[in-house]
Amino acid sequence: MPELDELDARILEILFEDGRRSFRKVARLAGVTTPTVQARVKRMIDAGLIRKISPILDASKLEQGIVCLLYLNIHPSEIDKTAEKLGQHQEVKGMYLTTGEDNLVLRIVVDSLNDLQRFSEMLDREFGVKHHTSQMVVRTFKDDQAVLLKPGVGVRLQCETCSGAIAGKPFILKVAGRERYFCCRTCLDKFREKYEVKLKGLSITLQTPESP
Repeated sequence: MPELDELDARILEILFEDGRRSFRKVARLAGVTTPTVQARVKRMIDAGLIRKISPILDASKLEQGIVCLLYLNIHPSEIDKTAEKLGQHQEVKGMYLTTGEDNLVLRIVVDSLNDLQRFSEMLDREFGVKHHTSQMVVRTFKDDQAVLLKPGVGVRLQCETCSGAIAGKPFILKVAGRERYFCCRTCLDKFREKYEVKLKGLSITLQTPESP
């Protein structure tokens, strides 16, 4: 699915409004059948667009926990490695590469100011970040996901074999109802060769970039 169509965008909008809605409710609001909604959601999950379905909590309703934004200045050559390591810390709930001198912004949640101090010391000890600015979030007025939902928005796909970004139309192998995406014929053939035994007896269809 290289881009969202009108139905994909509508289904996502309905789920963003209330993720507790059943497929039947979503189908009624979208004006389509329940199996159609199920198939579209599954397809977006297979493409990696929907990473997971989980509750969104209002942190202000909890008696414990401090939400802070930390602004770090990381050397561009160290950004990816630093982000990967920081992502393993449970305090880190969001991480953003930005423009400007402070080019990496963290959204963290800690229990107390002492824990915030310990996290700051860890940044110095493990990452060499000696100076950074921070802001405490006092109240959240709105916190929607930073995505633009409209028909025609492209979806970045990752190759199942090499994990590289897929430029242009992908090779799509549908195995037992699940779509897998490949950047080229070589990666597709490697996947089929690697899982030849497991693929036997399964329903398989192939869509190539040349397919209508």
